Amino acid sequence: MSLNKTLDRLFDEIRREAKRNPEFADRLDAVLRLHESRREVSEETLAEIFSPASGGGGEQSEPEGASVQPAAPLSRRAARAASSPTKKAPALNPTGLFKREGEEALGTALAAQDLGALRALVAEHNLDPSGVTLALTRDELAQHILSQAKRRAERDEKMFEY
Repeated sequence: MSLNKTLDRLFDEIRREAKRNPEFADRLDAVLRLHESRREVSEETLAEIFSPASGGGGEQSEPEGASVQPAAPLSRRAARAASSPTKKAPALNPTGLFKREGEEALGTALAAQDLGALRALVAEHNLDPSGVTLALTRDELAQHILSQAKRRAERDEKMFEY
């Protein structure tokens, strides 16, 4: 496989993961923003890279046969994350609690948390890789966490059956 095709596939995978996982996209954006280059880049080069006519500024090539919608610019995601207050996730492992004490105990524990804590819990345990929970209410989010914990517990149980 040629180097260009390999690089295209690598960056396509990075872009797909950034689209699927906002936390990954935020971390990627932070790394890129903090990068201090040792090279001096001319203003002409910067203008060329970021001009729409040159294909810069967000236009992305797709491998043949692929149809992936471009992800939102990372800076928008980072701005959205910076504008919302971040809350520390509660010391709660939803799947572990579900396995140990059952659905009712997890439901009770989730009922004691506010929306911010539930969102932090979802982010910490990667309970929403597709990004569908952003519009959910507190009760809907608690139900989502409960169903994901149940799903993971069932998956784990099947994985260790012999």
